[in-house]
Amino acid sequence: MGNQGDLTTPGELLGVIEEFTPGEGCYEHQGQVRAAVVGKVFYDMINRKSNIIPERKNLSFKLRKAKYVYGVVSSLKEDYAIVEVSGVEERFINPSITGYLHISQVAQKHVKDLRDAIRPSDVIKAKPISFTYPLQLTLRGRDLGVIIAYCSVCGTLMIKADEEHLKCPNCNNVEPRRIGPYTVRGNGSRS
Repeated sequence: MGNQGDLTTPGELLGVIEEFTPGEGCYEHQGQVRAAVVGKVFYDMINRKSNIIPERKNLSFKLRKAKYVYGVVSSLKEDYAIVEVSGVEERFINPSITGYLHISQVAQKHVKDLRDAIRPSDVIKAKPISFTYPLQLTLRGRDLGVIIAYCSVCGTLMIKADEEHLKCPNCNNVEPRRIGPYTVRGNGSRS
């Protein structure tokens, strides 16, 4: 349970239904009261309600102005990836926001398998294309893509082999990726 006045994001746990009922900006799911909007927590102790007072310059406003976000790919499905967005431009956000990256938004050209562009635990630089929850992302753009990747065989930080492949310096495993502009080069510097 958050403290009175804490900033919350959609989906954040505020309490259980036995303590508080959902008020403005809240909802109940499986006995838990959660935030529905970005804002500050206000607990009405007399009526036993959890409320969210929306922020004027809330996170969705910041995202609308954002040119890019940073996130970690947490899971892959057949045609989409779930990304935990933890940075908006040069600012860290906590807690992270869930992002959704559809296979059609990975590259300008057709991608048959999402694993040819990104893998779980990759750090990506993406652009938000919607501002609702979950945040929809795209990697279509010259300066977007994977910026940090680890070898799926041994877990070592991979380096850029060419424009579409990363190579593990430890086990020589080569994997395809949608490479961003700041991926580690073969000499250890950023490209």
